[in-house]
Amino acid sequence: MMLKYSHNNIISMDSTFSTNKYGYQLYTLMVFDEHRNGVPVAWVISSRNTIAELSKWMSTLFSIGKKERPDWQVQAFITDDATAEIEALR
Repeated sequence: MMLKYSHNNIISMDSTFSTNKYGYQLYTLMVFDEHRNGVPVAWVISSRNTIAELSKWMSTLFSIGKKERPDWQVQAFITDDATAEIEALR
């Protein structure tokens, strides 16, 4: 879905924070279609909000994208000011 609906290869990610009693994070990844509408394409539930944990599933996601379409490249990645998310992208 990420490759199918993405226009301009821009991805956005945001997560919940302290919204459940177990402390799990819900990450939502969205791409933008040709009309600039956000299209949610993936959700990840994680018990940890660490650079290592984020890097693990983000690299898996990007590897799948590259496998499906070898010329695919992310042009921009939009996130809020969450340190772990930013560092995982580097």
